[in-house]
Amino acid sequence: MYKINNIYLLLCLSFIYKIVLSDLNVNIDFKNQYAYRDNKCYFEKSLVVSHPDSVYDIEWYTVEPKNISLFVNLQFLYQINYTTIYSTERFGINGTGELYFYFNALTGNYSNLTSVRSQNFFLRCLPLKEFRFEPISEYFYNFNDLKYSVYINIIGIDDNTDPPWLITENPLKFWMEISNDFGKFKLTMWGVPDNFTPLLFFYDESKLFKYNITSPYKDNISYKDSIIDRKSPDDYQMIHKFDYPQYWIKLKPQERYPYLFLTNSKFPSPKLVSSDDDGSYNYFTDLRPIEPQYYTSLFLQNYTNLFNISDNYKYNSFGIYLNGGKFEESLESNRNKLIHVECTGYNVSNRVEIQYSWGGTLSFFLFPFGYGGGNNSEFKFDITVFTTTNLSNLRLYFTIGKDWYLLEGYSVGEPKFIVESSDSFSSDSNTILFRLNYSTPNGISKLYLYLARWPNVVDEETQSLQPIKYTSKDFSIISGDLQNGVLEFLYHNQASRDLIFKIICFDVNLKSETLFFSNRYNTFPSKNDFNPQSISNITFLFNDVNLTNDFGYNIMYLETYNVKLPFEPCLQIKPQWDNITIYGEWVNSRYEFKIFMPPNIIPGAFEYSLNSPSLNYILNTELPDEFQLNVISDRIDLMGPIVTTMHKDPSFGVAFIDNENYNISWTFTIKDYNGFNNGYVVVIGSIDNILYNVSIISPIEFSKEFTYQINITLNNNTCTSQTYSISEMVLYDRYGLNSTFFVNRDPDYSLDYTPKINPLYSIENKSLFSIETECPIGRSFIQPEIKSFDFEPKSINVGSLNRDVTFTYGISIGSGIKEYPIIYLTSTNLQTLKCIDVITTQINSTFNQYKCTLTIPYGFGLPQDIFVNLYGLIGFGAYFGFSSIKLRDKGYPFLIETSFTVLDSQSPGLITSTSPVSSEGSSFYIYGRFPPDADFTVEFSQGYSLTPSAKSGLIIKVDGVKPSNDPYTISIKNGYSKSNIFTITPIKIKYFRSKCIGTPVCGGPTHGTCNDLSGCICNWQWEGEDCNSKVISKPQPSKCKGTPICGGTNHGTCDDLLGCICNSPWVGVDCNSKVIIVPQPEFNTTSPTIVLNETTSSDNSETNIEALINIVAIREIDYNNKVLHIFTFDKWIYNSNNSKLSTYSSNIINKNGLTTPISVSIEYFENERTIEFAGQQFNMKPSSIKYTIYIDQYPFSTKLNQLQLIISATAKINSDSNSNSCSNKEFDNTTSESSDYVKLSLSSKSLYGRFIRRALVDSVPLSISNELLDKSLGAISDSHTSQSFIGINIPIYNKNVIIDPDFSLLLNSNPSTTNYNSICSQKPSSGLSKAKLAGIIISCCAVAIAITVATVVTIKKKRNLKKEIKVFNNKLIAMK
Repeated sequence: MYKINNIYLLLCLSFIYKIVLSDLNVNIDFKNQYAYRDNKCYFEKSLVVSHPDSVYDIEWYTVEPKNISLFVNLQFLYQINYTTIYSTERFGINGTGELYFYFNALTGNYSNLTSVRSQNFFLRCLPLKEFRFEPISEYFYNFNDLKYSVYINIIGIDDNTDPPWLITENPLKFWMEISNDFGKFKLTMWGVPDNFTPLLFFYDESKLFKYNITSPYKDNISYKDSIIDRKSPDDYQMIHKFDYPQYWIKLKPQERYPYLFLTNSKFPSPKLVSSDDDGSYNYFTDLRPIEPQYYTSLFLQNYTNLFNISDNYKYNSFGIYLNGGKFEESLESNRNKLIHVECTGYNVSNRVEIQYSWGGTLSFFLFPFGYGGGNNSEFKFDITVFTTTNLSNLRLYFTIGKDWYLLEGYSVGEPKFIVESSDSFSSDSNTILFRLNYSTPNGISKLYLYLARWPNVVDEETQSLQPIKYTSKDFSIISGDLQNGVLEFLYHNQASRDLIFKIICFDVNLKSETLFFSNRYNTFPSKNDFNPQSISNITFLFNDVNLTNDFGYNIMYLETYNVKLPFEPCLQIKPQWDNITIYGEWVNSRYEFKIFMPPNIIPGAFEYSLNSPSLNYILNTELPDEFQLNVISDRIDLMGPIVTTMHKDPSFGVAFIDNENYNISWTFTIKDYNGFNNGYVVVIGSIDNILYNVSIISPIEFSKEFTYQINITLNNNTCTSQTYSISEMVLYDRYGLNSTFFVNRDPDYSLDYTPKINPLYSIENKSLFSIETECPIGRSFIQPEIKSFDFEPKSINVGSLNRDVTFTYGISIGSGIKEYPIIYLTSTNLQTLKCIDVITTQINSTFNQYKCTLTIPYGFGLPQDIFVNLYGLIGFGAYFGFSSIKLRDKGYPFLIETSFTVLDSQSPGLITSTSPVSSEGSSFYIYGRFPPDADFTVEFSQGYSLTPSAKSGLIIKVDGVKPSNDPYTISIKNGYSKSNIFTITPIKIKYFRSKCIGTPVCGGPTHGTCNDLSGCICNWQWEGEDCNSKVISKPQPSKCKGTPICGGTNHGTCDDLLGCICNSPWVGVDCNSKVIIVPQPEFNTTSPTIVLNETTSSDNSETNIEALINIVAIREIDYNNKVLHIFTFDKWIYNSNNSKLSTYSSNIINKNGLTTPISVSIEYFENERTIEFAGQQFNMKPSSIKYTIYIDQYPFSTKLNQLQLIISATAKINSDSNSNSCSNKEFDNTTSESSDYVKLSLSSKSLYGRFIRRALVDSVPLSISNELLDKSLGAISDSHTSQSFIGINIPIYNKNVIIDPDFSLLLNSNPSTTNYNSICSQKPSSGLSKAKLAGIIISCCAVAIAITVATVVTIKKKRNLKKEIKVFNNKLIAMK
């Protein structure tokens, strides 16, 4: 008798309504249905019944009418206490109409059953009718299932009725379905239709309803310039196992989710893997063969035409068909029945896999396992298979090649599963923990877990689904023994709303029982349903993240109306190809998820899904725009390095090995946009299977393209005439992406497709992979021979903590050994373990001693013993190996007896691995074997310990881990016992993090402002990294300027901290200037350009000063001061507010078509006045001009960028005399006003511009910076003219920003001729005519144009900027 008593499934249950009748409780959620094409209704629901005496079985009956029949394929799932749960996956009704039915629940036990009748249930099977669809959302793409979906209303559907089944014109390549998702109908489509209009319903093969639907694809896209490149085997005939056809599709324009579909392929949707300089997107897929010969078509839909390529491929399985199989059965002790298998193989390819079947399970042997002796021309296959001596109810086949062997046993009763309880536990990888309570006299052996997505049916005949196999080393027996106990196993799942689970449990005789689970049938419904309405907000620490050639970490903040969810949500991302699952931490009434963001990924919305333990998930594509994380990436590179050219030496013919150091070689050119990191190439001999493993290292770190040569050195005295071929190549880029090639191994695919890009795919000439060699003849070799073999211990408790076995063996090496042999351990399930840490000791020139220690995995071999084999001894032109029976026949030990006891409550357990651990600490998971009921702690080498927040026999969760950038160790402490020590190397978190610190940040707006790149910028009264330290006066160099200081006592006084404090009417940083009173200038009606003109010399000289101030441009710059975008002002709208104030309005339009309004107000101050701006007071001198510049909301490319407003100031003197003229320029700051200034001096006159280091940013006073751009923009400097370009740097903002520079003309006490860096000239200068002055204004506009042109060129070549500005300056000089 074999039965499963308990199963714990980590999900909770909820149902729609409950009926109570005669102590029989029924939960059922049946709804009416519309008939399908065979005039039947199908119901995929679940049923839960409970009774105090337990429910043994269900019997169904129909009441009326008699012409409608009920067919039920009710699948027992499991039992929780007195509640039994069933899946009605096959429930249906024949014929349309109303149906009343009931069921009898058989309660009690098998020997004493009582029938309890349920009440009547009423269902209707409705004839199909016409409906109307009404979309209530936009289409969104499901990147997990590769489908488009839209939420809809169905007009005309009856109450309490499920939506109808849909049939399309060609369901093999395009299908649609309607489901109920979060209480709404969802229409989902997958594949490619011939055209995108018809949607068909069928009923009874006679009625046909057609519907037009709106496509999720743009109807204006044309792929006429696209390229589809097929990399197919020659003549469509595969020549090795990795030689699958590949499709490379280059699409332009860019489409993130193009309408591509590949029929008859397991991977029908090509993946976006890279982009090119011209903006094209490159997609890739390969064909996993399903049948020996198959037909496939690639479809590309773009509304203008349906492009398709059709091919017929032939698949070769490349298996070995062994001949002359011999099977010899024998007994070893009272536990093990042995079968010795010997076969012969001929002319096999390099290290090819050998296919076999054991107990109905198909698998492969990999070289050298099973290779008993010979070479690839002819060899003996030699293995030992074993099972239990108690072959009850068993027909067990072992099949290899065309030969098979049958073991049979006597019959006993069938097992029965009884399920009594459930529990829940979540892990870092969205893990489900299954817990089974079992009973079987032969001992539990293995479990199979099958997965599929609806509508795939999971049944015994499903050959296309490969199970996840759990043997005794994969599950953990946490209580009891092999015959009666409780075990756990983990499934690390991928998110899906339509997963179907099938679990088959086996004893050692392969007696089995099957359980079905499906979240589609409400067998996995959760009372913790998670839907978009649960989310109040999603934000990110950084948005608009630029991932071009850089990576980092981010934080997602999930807000759920300040209410903690009743489960632990997880965030699943797939930035490249691997699914990454992150669990949220509840911090400050919201969840935080730390996200790793690799470089050069797909730009646009970052793909993520929020998952609940019930496998429900919410995609970012279903959420509004404000919940998205925007990624900026100039290039996409999601693939490993590629070989673009390849050569071999010798390039033709046969290489004759005629010396002791003969080199054969291959030369590759390797290319990768991310930059190459490392890799390796394996070359193999065709006769003796010897391997040469050569590492590839880039000559320049992270080179994007380089050439590399590998050499294989052969010796004419020891070589074998054979062909050497590249059998394996794996290349990695700097970010861990790889490309992979194996000549005799299938690509390793999982349920979620990961592209297996072959680095050699572009090499068309496959003959380049091999070099044929010829060696001298007439030589004789002495082959190696085994002389001793032993191991200790001979018995082991595989449930204990000490499971080490040490093997020692001696080999007479003869003429030499090319590869040493490998110890293989095998279990009754033909699982294998290799002992590869071999220590070689050369005893003398002809004898080597080998030693190897192996830690046997927990539970390995159960419930039988472990057998020892020795394979892989390679000599000269031959290889040798010894199965367990061959070792026995030579008198050597060959069997490790096993025993098993569970970990007791005093055991500290065993740590095998952990989840990734962040350098910031917080939480992580520990995997291994643990006593689940023990009270233990996790000890950290930093000197603290933590109690697990959750635990089971396989997994522990630890919260509150302290931050650490350095590696540390952990161990489990249970009382006085400690587990093994496990080393953790934290993943160092590199955030796109601001350097600003403090609470509040930078002390708040009155103390300072934040620049994410440089840190806090403190206001003048404050200092420190966080601007929270008050400036303390202390002896320091005086900030006062001038000769004499501050112009002397009549001009001003000196404050060492603030600088010169001027007496009226003196102004300036040195109190040596007076304001020149000028008449009110005329306002320009076309642009905010102002001319200050001293019409009468204020110092009775004949030299007048004239000045021009102009708004030149705005540009967006990144953190490296690289110009990204520049905007000039072609047109201004003029408005005169009053005689002294005018306003100019314009706007800038960025590349996305968004508009940013700009306004500039110019005010003339006739008299002195005090004003306030950004929380500070400033004194406006008479005859000064103030600019107030308002910039509205601007869409920054990233949050690390800023704007720069460029203002030009030009001063020129007008002199009719022949006197000397000098110019001088200053750009400095004033401490007293917390501002920067520019002073353009010409002889005794100057133009003074004040640029306050503060702005109103989103109505908050914040610090800004100003910089001089004269050098980069080529400002004019001569004796009569002085010009400056000032850049006002504006930090990122949300709504608007206001800046407030002002200008005035000054009369200097000290002429510019006294300054050491003055530019002087004796040449007379003519005055500025009105025409020339107008030319300056026009030329300032030319500056803006020049900057625009130059900035566009900057992206190509930045040096052209100065050249364009120089043209403008030459025009100014020409106006003298």
